[in-house]
Amino acid sequence: MRRLVMIKTPSMQALKKIFLTGLFFLLISTPAWAVDYPKPAGYINDFAGVVSPPVRQQLVNIVTQFELASGNEIAVVTLPKLEGEPIENYSVGLFKAWGIGKKGNDNGILLLVALGDRATRIEVGYGLEPYINDALAGRIIRDTMIPHFRTGDFSGGILNGVVEITGIISAKTDIKFDPIAAGNVNPENIYRVKDGAKQKSPVEKIFKIIIIIFFIILFIKNPWAALFILSSFGRSGGGSFRGGFGGGFGGFGGGLSGGGGASGKW
Repeated sequence: MRRLVMIKTPSMQALKKIFLTGLFFLLISTPAWAVDYPKPAGYINDFAGVVSPPVRQQLVNIVTQFELASGNEIAVVTLPKLEGEPIENYSVGLFKAWGIGKKGNDNGILLLVALGDRATRIEVGYGLEPYINDALAGRIIRDTMIPHFRTGDFSGGILNGVVEITGIISAKTDIKFDPIAAGNVNPENIYRVKDGAKQKSPVEKIFKIIIIIFFIILFIKNPWAALFILSSFGRSGGGSFRGGFGGGFGGFGGGLSGGGGASGKW
């Protein structure tokens, strides 16, 4: 006697569940492929067309000279809108796509402004997080950038942000770099953020005065010896600003971001 084998077929409800589960995973994985990031045209990428030519040149001067002085890379990007993508996700994706910062050092920063979304973000690479932490990035956005954005002054807000970022990192890492001088910026247009940057102690100040007096006396008594010592310092000062633009923008160095930084809206 033959035994009938019953083959159980999936019910309509089970098929619907399988379909919806597959659709869910497809949708959550699609944005990583669908986002079409623009190509960098330099350190300053004003795709929204809101930065005035004079300020753009100031920004180019600051970030280019800052890279020469420190090796750190800063990218400024303005966009008309984000097409529904959260600014945090877009910033991480753009940072990775461009490779902002040096490979292995991850010493890059992205300053992103999305006009249509009324949103901005400072995305910080791994290597610079000790100097620009999330709280400080948020303070820079709130105190020096958003007040300008609310009045439509995007050039001023972005310039303030870049001056603060480069100035704070330079102070905390003892790099000889002045962003206001590098960009030929009027100091009255810059709002400073009290960031707890490293300050010179009284002992350091006294020691510096003693060194200056020593060189004055040495120069009076033996000018050749004084000049020789000063020239030796000049040759060994690898951390100071080296001047020039090194042939212009040649692409970013392959750095990564871990999602550190802060966002803000106006």
